[in-house]
Amino acid sequence: MKSNYGLCLSGQRCILVPYRPEHLPNYHEWMQDPFLLEMTGSEPLTMEEEIQMQKEWRDDEKKCTFIILARDLLSRGELGDNGEKIAVPVIPTEHIEKDRKEESYPNLIEQTLNAMIGDINLFLSEEDDYNSDDEENFQQQQMLQTKAPAPTELTQAELDIMIAVESHRHKALGTELALMMMYYGATALKLRRFYVKIKDTNHASIKLFKEKLGFVECAYAECFGEYEFELKCETSEEMSELIEQKWQSHVKKTQPISAADETVDGNGRIYDVYECPVTD
Repeated sequence: MKSNYGLCLSGQRCILVPYRPEHLPNYHEWMQDPFLLEMTGSEPLTMEEEIQMQKEWRDDEKKCTFIILARDLLSRGELGDNGEKIAVPVIPTEHIEKDRKEESYPNLIEQTLNAMIGDINLFLSEEDDYNSDDEENFQQQQMLQTKAPAPTELTQAELDIMIAVESHRHKALGTELALMMMYYGATALKLRRFYVKIKDTNHASIKLFKEKLGFVECAYAECFGEYEFELKCETSEEMSELIEQKWQSHVKKTQPISAADETVDGNGRIYDVYECPVTD
C-alpha cells in the first residue's frame, strides 16, 4: 500500500516501518522456517518471487504492511554498520494527539535491519452483509443489481501478526502491536471491522484476541481447524474511540500509577507518526 510506504509508527516497545527492499534478505530467511510457513499458511518462495511480491504488495491498496522493529534491539545514538549514529524515533510522551511529527528518518530502514522481529498486515476488503436466508435482504440485492454499482468501500480488514524471531515471542508484544495497527486502520484507512483467523491449536493468539482485546468468535472452519474472531463498530470513528479505550486500559495494567493523581505515568498515546522517506 503506497499510502503507508513513507510512514513510520513509533510506539512504546515497537516501531513499525514500511516493508522495503532492504528487508528482503531477512524476510526471505524467515519464510524458509517450516514453523512460520505452517502458522501463516504460506508456501516457500524463491528470492526472485519474494522481490516481486514485495513490489506487488507496495502497489496493492488492499494490503497494508509494516515490518516490526523491537526497541530493545535498538539504542538511540549507537553507531550503525556505516559508522553513522542511528537516529531512532523516541517513545511517545504526550497525552494529546498531534499531527505528524516534523522529524524525518531517511536512514531508518537501512540502520535498523538488525532490529527486525516480524511483520504486521491489514488485508482490506468490502463487508458482505448479505444473508441468503433473509428474503427482504435478497430482494434488496436484486434491486441493486439493476443499478449502476456503487464505489467499493473497504471498511474491514483481516489483521495478521507474525513474530518471526523466536527470542521475541511470548514477550507480551501482541497487544501493543494489534492496537497500533488497528488504530492506524481506523483513523487513516477508515476501517470499522477487524477480524483474525487463528488455528484452534494457537492458544496464545486466541487468548490475546479473545480475552485481552475483546474480539468475539464469529465463525469456525472445522475442515481447517480455524477460528475467526471479530471486533466491529458501526463507524470507523467509534472504532478509533474503542481502540483508544483499550489502549488506556492496557497502559494502566502495564505501567506504574502516579500516587498523586492516579494517572498513568508516561503517556496515553498509541504511537507517533514520522516521515520515513521513500528511496525505491
